[in-house]
Amino acid sequence: MNKIDVRNSNLLEDDDKNYRMSRKFRSGFVTGALIIGIPAFMFGVVDKIHNTVDTNKATSEYTQPYTEDPINVSLNEINEMNIIFNNSECSEKFMENIYTKLDNDGIKYNVSKKNNNIDVDNSVVITLDQLYMSGPNTLVIAPYENDRLGNSDALAIAANTAFYEKGFLTSDIECGIRGFREHDGEILERVPTKTEERINKDKNTSFVTISFGTANMNTDLVAEALENMLVRYYSYINSSNIYDDLIYRTTKNDDLKSLAKKYETTENHLKLMNKLDSDKILENTTIKNPKIDNIREFNNNVPTNLYVQKTKWSK
Repeated sequence: MNKIDVRNSNLLEDDDKNYRMSRKFRSGFVTGALIIGIPAFMFGVVDKIHNTVDTNKATSEYTQPYTEDPINVSLNEINEMNIIFNNSECSEKFMENIYTKLDNDGIKYNVSKKNNNIDVDNSVVITLDQLYMSGPNTLVIAPYENDRLGNSDALAIAANTAFYEKGFLTSDIECGIRGFREHDGEILERVPTKTEERINKDKNTSFVTISFGTANMNTDLVAEALENMLVRYYSYINSSNIYDDLIYRTTKNDDLKSLAKKYETTENHLKLMNKLDSDKILENTTIKNPKIDNIREFNNNVPTNLYVQKTKWSK
């Protein structure tokens, strides 16, 4: 048993009194803090919850489903076009899987390889390439020449819209490809694609090159984007404004003022639309017509609907 030393009992009693007073003081302090702090804490929690709800509400509004009517085009209408899929440096398995998906969905088309047999009047030539880009990126390449016949500009914009909607990392649109070639005694730093070079500029043929990085191997998604593109393109070329110049490749003589006049808009609007950092326009810059923003077919927030047209004999 431990013995208690009572020689300092007075000191112990004094310590006990001090302890009880200190405890009362601390209890009072804690009680007061709780009285003041709990409401403050509760208001803080409520405010935090309120802010969280607002944030979630804003997010839900941003990610809400489509509200606009879809662009409706029938499978029969798509198949009225003379579609040619051209394999340029894509793996055979990649193209085979895409063709299988298109076949299952009822898309009619012809095939070509390395730009052979694509110089066909009144056709739609879609070149798929896996050499020009790398990684997960996707690039849409429009015509280099500004004065070609056909609706290639619309096809390029429809492609860019469709692939962006399907979640591909699109690098926007470029007119021609980067390359060095001598033309009329001048070295060009941007040149037409091989697809463009194979098609006579006086033929009413629309064409586009879509270049995939090798990380884009989801062929079902590629095929769905191609179908989405065809719906948007068909709907647009059957509208009343198909003669608008949608994409323009600048030359050394172009400036911001003349281009704004060409497109009947302001210089600031043209810069904003085309993400230009300077008033000085560099040669071979891709300039998009500001009217594109008001065209439903080129708005990725507008859904598309490719449907099978039923007849009286259909079940």
